[in-house]
Amino acid sequence: MLGDFSTYPAWNPLTPAVEGEPQAGEIVHLTVRLGGSTMKRVHRVSRADGTALCWTIESAAPWFLRGERCQTLRATETGCRYENDERVEGLVSPIVELFYAAKVRAALEDVGRSLRDHLVASPR
Repeated sequence: MLGDFSTYPAWNPLTPAVEGEPQAGEIVHLTVRLGGSTMKRVHRVSRADGTALCWTIESAAPWFLRGERCQTLRATETGCRYENDERVEGLVSPIVELFYAAKVRAALEDVGRSLRDHLVASPR
């Protein structure tokens, strides 16, 4: 599910489009909608297996900015649990935290709700 980028427009309001292959080491091109803005981003897939998909921020200066977002699906007794974790580090990370943390947190919560609603509406 997480590696099927063709389904992202149906359930992922934060990242409605991803171009590339969900394989570790591959470059992916994301369309990101955050706080009323649409942005294009380039990331590298750092992990792609049956339960997780992670990508890193590509930066020429990792000391300045680096980060990783991981989406995971974990089986539970009643179904599954979706987790979305984002880590940003480097010199400008406090500025990113100050201006974007609340927006990113709200967007990630929206992604979880949208995925849940999508899975309920179209179970596999």
